[in-house]
Amino acid sequence: MSFLTFAQEAKKEQISKVLNDYFFLERENIHAHFDKDVFLADEKVWFKGYVYHRKTGKPFYSCVNIFASLIDDSGKVLDSQLLYGNMGTFSGSFNLDTNLPTGRYYVQFYTNWMNNFSEDESFVKEIRVINKNAPALLNAPNYSKINIDLHPEGGKLIAGINNNIALSITDCNNRPVTILNEAHLIDSQGRILKTVAINDKGFGKFDYVPESGKVNTVSVNVNGTEHKQPLPYPQLTGAAIEVNSFAMPGKTIVKVRTAKAEKSNNALFLLAHKDEKSVIFDVKFEAGKNEEVLVISNTDLFEGLNTVRLLDGNLNELANRVFYIYPQENSNNINLSYTKDAQGNIELSGNVYAPNMNLSISMLPSNTLTVNEESDIYNSLLLAPYLDSSQGIAARNYLSDANRRNQYELDLFLMGKGSKYKWENIKNSPPSSSYTFDIGLALKGKINQNIPGSGKYKLRVSSLSGQLDEIVEIDNNNEFYLDHLILADSTKLDFILLKGDEKKEVKLYPQVFNNKRTYNKSYKPSASFCPDTNTATADQFPELPDYLAPTNATMLEEVKIEADPTRLKYKTAFGNSQLRPYKITETDSRSFFYITDLIRYHGFDVTIKGGSVSITGRSVRTINGQKTTPMIYIDNIIVMDYDILFMMQTSDVDEFYVNQHATVPSVDNREGIIKIYMKKNISSKAKTKSPTSFMVAEGFSIIDTFKNSQYLSTATKGFENFGIIGWEPIIATDEKGHFKISMPYSQQGSVKVLIEGIGPDGRIISQVKTLSLN
Repeated sequence: MSFLTFAQEAKKEQISKVLNDYFFLERENIHAHFDKDVFLADEKVWFKGYVYHRKTGKPFYSCVNIFASLIDDSGKVLDSQLLYGNMGTFSGSFNLDTNLPTGRYYVQFYTNWMNNFSEDESFVKEIRVINKNAPALLNAPNYSKINIDLHPEGGKLIAGINNNIALSITDCNNRPVTILNEAHLIDSQGRILKTVAINDKGFGKFDYVPESGKVNTVSVNVNGTEHKQPLPYPQLTGAAIEVNSFAMPGKTIVKVRTAKAEKSNNALFLLAHKDEKSVIFDVKFEAGKNEEVLVISNTDLFEGLNTVRLLDGNLNELANRVFYIYPQENSNNINLSYTKDAQGNIELSGNVYAPNMNLSISMLPSNTLTVNEESDIYNSLLLAPYLDSSQGIAARNYLSDANRRNQYELDLFLMGKGSKYKWENIKNSPPSSSYTFDIGLALKGKINQNIPGSGKYKLRVSSLSGQLDEIVEIDNNNEFYLDHLILADSTKLDFILLKGDEKKEVKLYPQVFNNKRTYNKSYKPSASFCPDTNTATADQFPELPDYLAPTNATMLEEVKIEADPTRLKYKTAFGNSQLRPYKITETDSRSFFYITDLIRYHGFDVTIKGGSVSITGRSVRTINGQKTTPMIYIDNIIVMDYDILFMMQTSDVDEFYVNQHATVPSVDNREGIIKIYMKKNISSKAKTKSPTSFMVAEGFSIIDTFKNSQYLSTATKGFENFGIIGWEPIIATDEKGHFKISMPYSQQGSVKVLIEGIGPDGRIISQVKTLSLN
């Protein structure tokens, strides 16, 4: 007995080790909130992205390089971008070609690091595009084919014992069939053995004891047509599991049943895990029995999606099941109210009861046809990363309130899914870091000329628009390298050789790296062979909005707009509410000639040696006396190297924001935030240029400010069907969870507000609110 106990403990250590090895590398999950889901071919697609750190359950602050691809229904990439990740979020847009045909399109978001994994860790969002010259009813159900998917709980149907079978019914386009109330289990003679209740999402379940040699069938009737699907043939050996995490408060009940042909004294292990975190139980059957019941405290499991696996003594998987453990605190409600200001705009005020949340909001007419509510941040970050199915649900409806009905409905969905992480891969093929974790761009080049005493020369790389001013070493091969650069697309770089005060022209051939990354699991839409039953004539299709054409407009000879020179333009920008704002005046420029002088004045120690700049706080926060360093942004782009501030003149700065004691979520002793916004006409000033210039192609995409389509009227049925009122991707709550934004009034009696976001502690928000504006 002692030997058996020792052997079992060794097996458990082996199980824990393979899990730790497989999930050792950090994994990112991405969700993108789109302004809407259905677009006209001449519109722009806007999105805000959130990057989630799986190990910490918080925003992935160090994720910088994110790629996005726009893909058509044949898998062809139509457009691609490099997006800038900033403190766990990113934003951007795609311009749609006016000639795009009506159909389904997909936007895939990924990082180069994701190439390290055999599983697809990317995020794919389906959007629909309507070409007004050939519209189609893309949302309409297609009943030309009915898919009846049967998934035995645990993965396999075992003969001679009771099995639970999950049932999912979808149409030809894999959309849930929502018009059914029931399905039937029938025998070979057509006799009804069992009636199965089907919910409004097309899901159901039933228990079944299969007999060897007999195959029964599931039948459904859709619009008068019967559709059938035979049950899979049962296996004579193996095991089945039944998991219930909602019937008993605070407990999860797991029933393990082995086939009657199995010997019940075989050693079995029940492994429950979330990524590398695991707990392992011995499964011991009483003599003569082939069913064992384990009652597990939810405190021994893990908040979120758990995977339970039944393993034999050789660590082969017999069954697996995914299930969800609700957190003890699950209140994510949003209070939302509105007022109308003097200009007729809608002032939205909200409270999410969480400080410093990062939010995005889309406002649409309440009867919009452009929203697919089965894609939300809950599903993208908490459920979908673990499932082997692309079928989604509106997870916000189930996870925002942990009542018994929601727990049952969510479990009904999960029962029909398997784990994306295959046990054989976990045991035998742990991933390795063959692909790099990119943080910014890299610049490499070779100087194509003889440099006398090359070791004495250095290369200066500068860019006014890219806030770059670096002096780099030249190696013995006349090569140089510079990394972690945040450079927008079409940024111009200037190069010059330096030796002391001497400047020398240079000939070189630079290259930019990390700006193009191919994903080894590029999204390939499933081929559809469904007959087109949704083509609509102009009078059948829902009314489209009318746009303001040049012929409808009166051209003014001259428009002069005079702005208030003292107005703070960036005061309400994300993250600025906790900072002290300053509009830089001529007096400031004379008093503090360099921006480093202004930073020193506001409570930081600034040291300059040669062209090297060091900035530290005046307080000590660590036990070993190490000084803190501030987080500095220039035009909302984080400064990786303070040297860029060397010789920067305060007269070139428009606005300055500072809080020397602001808390910065990081692991490198950060405290204090400084934000610098440059004057927009700075590039037109006369500056000394180097003789060699280089244009960065395909750098980080430039983030545009949201601009709505020019509708002829917002009081039409077409605008109500497909129009958008407003999109605000960058919203921050204050220390009490409050936020306030302004949206235009569009003559709608009621509006639908889609709110999503994430907090620094990992709390997730996703709600859809309808407001009456009467």
